[in-house]
Amino acid sequence: MTDDIDEIDELRRIAERVGANSDFINVGNVMRGATDGSWDNPTGAYNVALKERLTALSEADEWKEAKTEWKATGNVWYIPFNSHHMNDRLPEYHRNKHPHECVCGHKIAWHFEIINTKNDVREIVGSEHIGFWMVVRYLKENLNIPEDMITKERVDMWLKESIKTMKAEWWWSEFGTLFEQWWELISETDLRINSTRGNSYWDYDTNRTEFNRRIRKSKVGEFGTPEYQMSSIVWRWNHPDNVRAQINGRGYPNDALWADMMLFVANIEQHNAELQAIDEEREQRMNYVIEERRVAAEAQRKRDIERRKRLEKEAEERRLKQIERQKLLDTAFERTCEDWGVPEFSVDDARTEFERSFLLSMIERISNMEPISDKQRKYIIRIVMDVQNPASEKQLSYIRSLTNKVKDEFNKLKPWNEKRYNERKNAIEKMDTIIADFPKLTKVTASETIEYLKKVSKDERFSEEEE
Repeated sequence: MTDDIDEIDELRRIAERVGANSDFINVGNVMRGATDGSWDNPTGAYNVALKERLTALSEADEWKEAKTEWKATGNVWYIPFNSHHMNDRLPEYHRNKHPHECVCGHKIAWHFEIINTKNDVREIVGSEHIGFWMVVRYLKENLNIPEDMITKERVDMWLKESIKTMKAEWWWSEFGTLFEQWWELISETDLRINSTRGNSYWDYDTNRTEFNRRIRKSKVGEFGTPEYQMSSIVWRWNHPDNVRAQINGRGYPNDALWADMMLFVANIEQHNAELQAIDEEREQRMNYVIEERRVAAEAQRKRDIERRKRLEKEAEERRLKQIERQKLLDTAFERTCEDWGVPEFSVDDARTEFERSFLLSMIERISNMEPISDKQRKYIIRIVMDVQNPASEKQLSYIRSLTNKVKDEFNKLKPWNEKRYNERKNAIEKMDTIIADFPKLTKVTASETIEYLKKVSKDERFSEEEE
């Protein structure tokens, strides 16, 4: 029993999709009187005419028996009034009988085919004369529906579904080719034009904020007004996300959708021009971004090269400095001793533990080229060089070298100024005295002499001056 109820509910849903008030025909209660016995003895000119003509075409002579010989075939054709050029929709055996007319003579647009099951005579009746008993036999014999399940409601639903199907077939035969042409022309454009601005996002290709487009599902304004914005044609017709898509419901566009299609087709060049301008602007922007990124990448490449060269240069400079510093470190002690006019010393030159510790510390500082105060230098010399000890041959040799070098330099200078000349002369005489006093030099006085000669060689008073 549950299955039967479900089947009835399904028929009811079909009827609801079709709609009680069809654009073409109001089925309503077309079956009124079909089950209340009024057709047993019909009244009214058309009803009487139907009774007489169907009886004449039947095997039985009495209407009560004759009407049971007839049943619906399930074939239905829609031919609008005054559309004689569409008569070829009817099978050839119906065309020359009474197109646009029920067998009763009444004008019709919906042509329901019935057949006499005794003699195979086929006729055409309109929606008002497709009798209940005719549909019952069709549902029972052709669709194998149990007789106890065939109700007036089910018959009405079958009529409505038939009308829906035929209405769609008629529409497609009339406008299908044009629809397909228009659909191919506008469908892609519609999805872009009939849309609204959605969420923002960062577009890498354009390097700017862009907005998603969302299908416009509801119209804005009224048709024919300047502010009118139609809802998406694709959305209404066959979009997979639209549960109410017309292709699945009515099977053909409603009047509003068809009118919007005509309007959209009329403005398709304007819409395409608008989209072309948008696409061209985007392409220009993308090309600009591409060039901008290329220039930036090239500039970065050059910076990377320069940076690499700079780092390599700095690394090489550090390496050379390190080598030079290492050379200086390697000779620091030797050079310092030479500059001070003392022999290279060690902790063995100390006489006390304090001096030993002091010399060890100074040797480390000198070797690391750390600064040595004048007081520390003099104390080192005092420890290393006994005041009474004669100058070493190394000191004397260094003094000779410095003296000769300074005298040579002085001799090259021009005596442009008497005062400067006398100063130079006195310095040379003092050097001669120093050399003459070599036997009297101690280590300490030799060290002091070396410092004096170095100072004299650097004295600006003894430098050559421009006239």
